Amino acid sequence: MIYPVHHIKYVTVVTLIASVLFFTPDISMAEVSDPTRREGRETNSVNLEECIKAAIENNLQIAAARNGLGIAEADRIKASLLFPSNPKVQSKVGSRSTPADRMTDYSVSLFQELQVYGQRRKRINVSNKKIEKVKLEIADVERTVIAKVKTGFYEVLTARDILSLRENVNSIFERLWDATRERYNAGAIAALELNSIKIGYGQARQQLLVAKNNYKNRLLNLKLLLGKPGDEVLNIEGKLYSEKLLISKEDLLASAYGKRPDLKAIEFEKERASQEILLRKVEIIPNPSVSGFFSREEGDNVIVGGQVYFSIPIWDRKQPELKRARTARDTAGINIKYKQLEIQKEVETAFQTFMAAKEGIAIYTDEIIPQVDESLSLNEISYRDGNTSFIEFLTMQKNLLETRATYINTLLDYNKAIINIETVSGERLISNDR
Repeated sequence: MIYPVHHIKYVTVVTLIASVLFFTPDISMAEVSDPTRREGRETNSVNLEECIKAAIENNLQIAAARNGLGIAEADRIKASLLFPSNPKVQSKVGSRSTPADRMTDYSVSLFQELQVYGQRRKRINVSNKKIEKVKLEIADVERTVIAKVKTGFYEVLTARDILSLRENVNSIFERLWDATRERYNAGAIAALELNSIKIGYGQARQQLLVAKNNYKNRLLNLKLLLGKPGDEVLNIEGKLYSEKLLISKEDLLASAYGKRPDLKAIEFEKERASQEILLRKVEIIPNPSVSGFFSREEGDNVIVGGQVYFSIPIWDRKQPELKRARTARDTAGINIKYKQLEIQKEVETAFQTFMAAKEGIAIYTDEIIPQVDESLSLNEISYRDGNTSFIEFLTMQKNLLETRATYINTLLDYNKAIINIETVSGERLISNDR
């Protein structure tokens, strides 16, 4: 079959569509959409693991949580002191009169409260439990921040792949628009076909603007999570995960019960309250205070001695402190049961979401994407042989393109489901350095 020159030119454009529209989303496409690469600026690339490290070091939410550790450590310093209070010094000077003379007497006393019944050790135990609790609270903040960083990282990858897709489509429609106008001016096509291309070109430009804005917003959100300024150049490297994972809901639940820092923090709060109860019980009997004194009376009379005194626990027997500690212990016990139920619900929900996402991505990878690639080839052959009109061909190309974009977003949903599983269970399913 011999084609007119203008038709050969058009088929060449069609072949260009086929070669560019359908690709496997991969990091190599970043060279097309990354503005810093197009402008020739050199940037340092970071992967997911490096982003997580940066967030742990710089994230303000984590930094604020870490300040609580300083407060808890200050309490342990106080509890570790050998004596509960500073010593007191008392001095007296007085005069007395006798029938024969007037004399001046003076005395100096030193008082010190002592800790008995193992109070110091019990205070240290209470403060240690509080420190461990705060550490777990920090770990829980890190857990949520890491999940946000992973999600933000994959959203940037997805937005960048979509942007690459839209940039290439816009470029193709720009060439198609030029070629179609030439054909229209030559009388080879009707106005309806010209308008169809014009509409498609307008839609491509609008979708490109949306993709650019989405990419910038996703990147800005990731920078915020990493504690980086908004104007800092950030070039990320990585890819979305598409391999199928075999996981068990029972194993995830067992892992969550054993590893979740928020649950462990409540368990340490219960232990802290229990240690505080023991401390308050020994505090019922007050600490004694001992003193030594030196007294000198004029006339060379010297008195040296000591005293021991303590309060009698009649009215104050630490009733309020004991009640608060017991209430804190009981509340922690209730919170443990509630947190376990909450974790069970989170794991079950995350597992169901993951299984649905897994099934969805399997349909795409096993059924839809292979058919898309085959349909692309068949659609081009059908048009070349004259069995399909140009509008039908273009409509099919657009549908296949949208299918590819939907696949990329489905891939993101699958990775988000994996992140959610890891977050609620504490179980690492995929490596962060891929």
